[in-house]
Amino acid sequence: MITTRLLSVHEYRRYADWLKKLDTETRAMYFGVPHTNETIDTLVGGIVKNSKAHNFLVAEYQGSWIGCIHIAETQIDEVEFGIIVDQAHRKQGIANLLISEAILWARNRGYHSLYMHCLSWNQPVRHLCRKHGLLMTTEYGETETKMPLPPADIGTLTQEAIIRNKNVYRMLLQRSVPFFDAVYG
Repeated sequence: MITTRLLSVHEYRRYADWLKKLDTETRAMYFGVPHTNETIDTLVGGIVKNSKAHNFLVAEYQGSWIGCIHIAETQIDEVEFGIIVDQAHRKQGIANLLISEAILWARNRGYHSLYMHCLSWNQPVRHLCRKHGLLMTTEYGETETKMPLPPADIGTLTQEAIIRNKNVYRMLLQRSVPFFDAVYG
């Protein structure tokens, strides 16, 4: 069962560890070039120093990360998404799940627009952008997308609460025996 959750700031360094475990092709699709471990550590170090402008929504399967969307505040009312799914779990709807939840999250926090940058040859991300209504412009082999985000409403706030509660419930089910033993011993 796949669950999603937002990382706490204390977990941001785990993002670097996860990225370093990914294959070269996956890193290249995400960054545009296959970054070294040192470059990833530097990048995540900068994110940790400016943690208020960054959030991470991860997809987990049996306790292991299988996908992540980096949500970076680029302007006071705009966020940029960077999405990555490990190679073994692609074509299972994980990226779609992550972007749907991240859009909901951004709307509910008052962001007015969403921006994504991707390589024009990255067809899965281009398909995902079209599916979610992000308008694409391509220049010199790079594609940028932008989408206005409608304001939050009672429906989006309720939907996010339901998603979060459902994921907590799923995580508890996966760990039910150790959890209940620890609590009710």
